[in-house]
Amino acid sequence: MTREELEGFRKAYQKSAKKSIKAENAQGKPVNEQSDWVWFDRDSIQKLLDMTDPKIGGVKIYFGQYDKNNMSMLPEDRKNREEYIGMVSVALVACDKTAKEYKDIYSEVSTDTDLKTESLESGDGTSPMNAGDLCPPSCNP
Repeated sequence: MTREELEGFRKAYQKSAKKSIKAENAQGKPVNEQSDWVWFDRDSIQKLLDMTDPKIGGVKIYFGQYDKNNMSMLPEDRKNREEYIGMVSVALVACDKTAKEYKDIYSEVSTDTDLKTESLESGDGTSPMNAGDLCPPSCNP
């Protein structure tokens, strides 16, 4: 998930779910049952924590929503992928709590050839992280 994808994900949430406006699913019908929970594996969360300061670090959780414009951030082989449209979810970001702010830590692909950073693939421990298992639709492994 890139910083731009995170912003689009958050904007979709702010446009409807945050204001209690029903989102539309892939068929253009109102979503009548919203998300119950999102599951992320321990290894992925640990990789985020490893990016932070051991004393002031943590994970910030952003609320977002899937729509037709941001579905590309989900893996192509995701079970029930189209059923995620209109569903509220979360994105996890490595974060350090300083005296002045909660500072997000991004590991984005840099355009500066002198800097080497990790590529952003869902679930690989980079920050921000998205694409946990969302219930519904994926309430069972």
